[in-house]
Amino acid sequence: MNDKSLECLKFYDMQIKKMVKGRGGIILFTDRGCRLFLECSRNDGFYLRDEAVTNAVSEAGFNNVDSYVRNQDGELFTVGDDGRKYVMKNWFGGRECDVKSVNDVVGAVRTLAQLHICLNVVSSAGVKYVQEGENQNMMRRWECMALAESEDYGQEAELKASESRTQNIYVQFDKGAGMRQNLDRHTKEIKKAANYMRGKKKKNEFEQIALGAIDTFYKEADNASELLKSEQFDERFERMEQTRELVHGSYNYHNVFLDTENGGSAVTNFEKCHNDCQVADLYQFLRKVMEKHDWDINVAYRIVDEYDKLKPLADVDLDMLVALLSFPEKFWKIINQYYNAGKAWVPAKNIDKLKVVISQNIQRRELIDKMCGL
Repeated sequence: MNDKSLECLKFYDMQIKKMVKGRGGIILFTDRGCRLFLECSRNDGFYLRDEAVTNAVSEAGFNNVDSYVRNQDGELFTVGDDGRKYVMKNWFGGRECDVKSVNDVVGAVRTLAQLHICLNVVSSAGVKYVQEGENQNMMRRWECMALAESEDYGQEAELKASESRTQNIYVQFDKGAGMRQNLDRHTKEIKKAANYMRGKKKKNEFEQIALGAIDTFYKEADNASELLKSEQFDERFERMEQTRELVHGSYNYHNVFLDTENGGSAVTNFEKCHNDCQVADLYQFLRKVMEKHDWDINVAYRIVDEYDKLKPLADVDLDMLVALLSFPEKFWKIINQYYNAGKAWVPAKNIDKLKVVISQNIQRRELIDKMCGL
């Protein structure tokens, strides 16, 4: 973002007190609160959809989200003299959640439960946005489904017909296809990497360490994948599809601000918001926290308990949480990164990460076994 881009700020009704670079753009401290000014790097539909989602979440009662601020002309996009497009979002002056602080992560999981309650309100109403095309009225719509977009070029009657067709799509999906397919694909990727490393005549330190543990992790991955495919979860996935249940999709400590100037906590980056079982958000947050806390069972219990107090977890959700935790995701990420990158040289930090994952696996398995009794 160059200095010329700052000329676009005159199109917004605010007085700027301070500017700092951060979060991929410029953070503005203004008389109307904190803002984030960004250069557009994706297609228009992405920002229109993101605006629709964040506005819907805010209207449902969760106000502290990074919704968009339109310019004085009421436009989402502000075009600079160089032809580049820019957008502005509400931002927050609070502090990022400290993953090493138990109190912080407990506060963040309470916020997650509150967010999920509001997302259920959003999913029941649906989310739509409209974009006017240059040569014709083009209706773009984003219902509460995956991140795909569909286009309709007709009048309101055609839109209604399209909505009817979309209803049919929901019941045609395989139950829980996305989550189940992801685990199945990741399991195969572990096996593919193992076969590749075994086929090498000369193995580096990373490959030697990985091969010493890969059979154990592959078995865990395969068992977790098969468990998630079991019929006990079919009804839960079907209910998710029927209600168009929504998840944040990227709920981690980087996207949670505590002690904001507006009071309470804030959540940002809804770009991966999609239909899924909400326990998937809880799983992703819990897993990353556990990696930082050596899979401490007491921390895990407290996180799950705090979430359950605000948004009670059904037995099937607890079972799904255990099934997801059973998959060795961190090991898969390290192995998959190795396989898809240049394999001639592996950074020392990746070797260290691999050693940590292997050393923590006993604690991880102990936590999973104890959680099975919840």
